[in-house]
Amino acid sequence: MDKFDSNLVLESSSLIFQIKDHLEPSIEKKLMKILIPRMIRHSESFFHSIDRSKYPLRIPYMPGRRWNIEKTIFKFLASGDATFNYSHVVCEERKERKSAVILLIDKSHSVIQHLKFIIISAIIFSLALEKKDMGIVGFDTQPIVIKSMKDKRISSSQIVKKLIKLSSGGKTDIHSALMKAQKELSTIITKKKTLVLISDLLATSGRDFLPVLRKFEDVRIIVTPRRQTLQLTKPLLGHLRRMNNVKLFLLPENERLILNMLEKVLYF
Repeated sequence: MDKFDSNLVLESSSLIFQIKDHLEPSIEKKLMKILIPRMIRHSESFFHSIDRSKYPLRIPYMPGRRWNIEKTIFKFLASGDATFNYSHVVCEERKERKSAVILLIDKSHSVIQHLKFIIISAIIFSLALEKKDMGIVGFDTQPIVIKSMKDKRISSSQIVKKLIKLSSGGKTDIHSALMKAQKELSTIITKKKTLVLISDLLATSGRDFLPVLRKFEDVRIIVTPRRQTLQLTKPLLGHLRRMNNVKLFLLPENERLILNMLEKVLYF
């Protein structure tokens, strides 16, 4: 597996976003044919070295099994025994945790200045989780399903092309988007379900979305930095920080920082 090249993925996605509305269809198609496969190939190893979708499961000691040295020493010291023996040995194996992630991306008029960074984040996110149970929903006044949780036939290339074509417009109805996310997650039977929301949180239509948000088990919200609306969203951010199921993150205005931000979002 090739080493993950974050610069290549960021540059490719940024370039695609910049050229999508300025080239003739035939030239655009040729460039997409080159850039998108490169992005996908280099994203296959995204988070590969720190894959925390697997968790340690303690198993009995047997000759030949690898020890967890740190936990073995701790167990020995905690036992109070004068001499070390095999009862202190801690052996573990990695067991995969079944999980599902639904990504909600705000594409309303209020995020127009940050749409490029939102789409680049969504592209990298989708490529990183292409082998997981994942769904993607874009929303403004109404939510649209870009990739359903149950759709296993759609390719990474098709997902990237759909994301690139997104444009900003309409009001922000977070409530309807959350209802759609609930419906999508209900189609998956798994132990852990995570909602990732990218938005400026400036809800300009629809019902209060906080009651619905409280029903999700695990929520990661990436807030777009809009200084002009900070006073409007400040009380809401205070409520969100007090919710046990919510973790807040800031969308970087620098493309180079997006990768680090997404790593924290997935594995915080």
